[in-house]
Amino acid sequence: MKLKARNQEFEYSCRPDQTPLRAARDEFIPFPTGCQRGGCGMCKVKVLNGEYDQELVRSLDALSEEELENSFALACCMTPKSNLEIITIEDYEKQLQKKTLGEVK
Repeated sequence: MKLKARNQEFEYSCRPDQTPLRAARDEFIPFPTGCQRGGCGMCKVKVLNGEYDQELVRSLDALSEEELENSFALACCMTPKSNLEIITIEDYEKQLQKKTLGEVK
C-alpha cells in the first residue's frame, strides 16, 4: 500500500481485514484521524489506484454519496481488496490547488 500524506510518500502493509488507517498507525505513519468510526471525515482519502470495500455506515457530512462515487473513502472504514495507492484529502486538495495555480499563470 502507498500513502501520500504530509507531503511525503509511505509504503506499508495492510491486511485484507485491516483498515489502512489502523495499519498506518500500527507502523507509526502520520495519518490525520479523529473519531475512527466514520463520523468526522478527518481520515478521508482519495483512492488513486486499487480496489477496496467501503463500509456504508458513516456520516454523510464525513463522506457524501458523490464523493463515494468519485473514489473518495474513509480510511477508518475501508478495507483493501488489492494493493492501494491513496492520498489524504489535505494533500489531494493541495495538489489540486497547485495544478489550478499553474494553469492560471
